[in-house]
Amino acid sequence: DGFMFEAAETPEQKLFNMQLGQSTGKVIWTYVGTHTQYNREHMKNERVRGWFSYPVESQELLLDGATALAAGAGLVYWGLSRFFYQPEGPLSYESGRYVKEVFDWQQKNDWLLRSLKSQPQAGILVGDQTIDWYAGKHFVAKAYENCYHGAYQLLKANGYESEPFLDWQMSPQLLSRYQMLYVPNAPCLSDAQCGMLADYVRKGGMLLATHLTSVADEYGRVRKNYGLAELFGAEFVEPEPVEIPDLYLKLPSGEEIPQDPQVLRFRSSGVKVLAETIDRGHRANLGPAIVQRSVGEGSVIYIGSSLEAVYEETRMKRLRTFFNSLISPWLAGKRSYEFGYQSGLTPHFMASRDTLLLHLLADTGNKNKHLRSREEFLPLADVKVRIRVPRGRTVRSASLLRAGQALPPAVREGWLDVTVPRVLIHEAVKVDLA
Repeated sequence: DGFMFEAAETPEQKLFNMQLGQSTGKVIWTYVGTHTQYNREHMKNERVRGWFSYPVESQELLLDGATALAAGAGLVYWGLSRFFYQPEGPLSYESGRYVKEVFDWQQKNDWLLRSLKSQPQAGILVGDQTIDWYAGKHFVAKAYENCYHGAYQLLKANGYESEPFLDWQMSPQLLSRYQMLYVPNAPCLSDAQCGMLADYVRKGGMLLATHLTSVADEYGRVRKNYGLAELFGAEFVEPEPVEIPDLYLKLPSGEEIPQDPQVLRFRSSGVKVLAETIDRGHRANLGPAIVQRSVGEGSVIYIGSSLEAVYEETRMKRLRTFFNSLISPWLAGKRSYEFGYQSGLTPHFMASRDTLLLHLLADTGNKNKHLRSREEFLPLADVKVRIRVPRGRTVRSASLLRAGQALPPAVREGWLDVTVPRVLIHEAVKVDLA
């Protein structure tokens, strides 16, 4: 009883999908295989899909497998060899050797990989109700998808471990698992779900919500105000966002940062305004863009646009650093690891009672705009990471799993500092605790 994930457009999306599946408690498998659909851009009939196919044969197979291993998912080999004549055995080909390498490493470390679990600081709400709502409106396919993927990317890029979960899983017990909840643009929330989120904040939780969150109920019926209006300290001007080119966030310092061109205008009272929306083209101030307020023992930040989707689509450095400035007061003090941001490097932290494992996935291929094209990868050199040692524990040993290299277990002020000499597609820092 479980899920099978066939593919994703990026390794980051594949990792997200597998974590989302795992959050349901089901068993997760994913393919590592040698078959893909090619772009067929020279063909006349765009309806021709499916079996006009070619094999995946390069190092992207190693990255595909490493992503599944980091997530703790099961692996299944998939190939359609009947379409491709291969006169020799699988290991005579580069692709066969890559696939074997993935499964050999999984088998060698099976006991370790099965013992580890994700250690999220933040939970990311993915709205099953909202997916249906967007599907029924006139939006492009990725309008909502880019919001929750962007939220995941922003947290990963800043070194905060997170876990996506589906709205129908929401319960007080689940929410108590997280220091922070990120609700990226989830219009459709029931009154009961809004009540759970409010209780979570009042009891000390941190909530970051964006754009159209709670403007409608679970059936998509638009409310007269946000369902979370009391938490936000805000009321929307109207429930439909406006789209205007050349919008900017204006910070209290006077700095202006590119804003999402689609914003929901709102009014606020009794809140701290962290940014306003400036319409440069019309020389107008559209009002608050980001507000923060304390509620009970917790705190709330509301952003009236989908900045996370902008980050997913642009990877703007200033958005990443600005986002970190918003949430680091909430999360930085208890983070499990730190790393120096490098484009293409994705960390993923797993742990058991006596072992910490920080996966480093290096998606540094020679990419072009065609999906699932051949890729060869360049290594990252001297990747510096820090892993927090749990209070009351000491480091018995540390090593690099891929390289088979022992590391000096030197701990300073509760952190193990490691320089990984080389990351080619995947490395994992293993720390055994005493």
